[in-house]
Amino acid sequence: MNKFVIISKRLFLTSVALLIVYLSHQPSLKPPVEWFPGQDKVFHLVEFGGLGLALVLNEDLFGKKHRKFRMVFSGVIWAVMDEFHQSFVPGRDSSFQDVFADIAGLFLAVWLFSRIFIKRKPRT
Repeated sequence: MNKFVIISKRLFLTSVALLIVYLSHQPSLKPPVEWFPGQDKVFHLVEFGGLGLALVLNEDLFGKKHRKFRMVFSGVIWAVMDEFHQSFVPGRDSSFQDVFADIAGLFLAVWLFSRIFIKRKPRT
């Protein structure tokens, strides 16, 4: 694989992970308009969907066996650490519902993007 492509994928993964940390560290993240109750869960879903995409694009980091499990496990650890971190940020709180939304976004993204981007061996 081209070195530029590999470096780009690693930078994307690093950027998404750091963006999650940055957003988690903000004392208050309220949307300008709240259209429906629980709207923040959609943001959690999208945020960790981005992490799922970044993990799938960096599939080569996870070995050959149990690759999807390792991707999801890494993302779940990140989600739990993210919510734990938020519990120490003034004006923020952590909840199991947020972790659930993070993990749901991660699962959906890994499932969808692995079907799109990961090459499968042809059946014989």
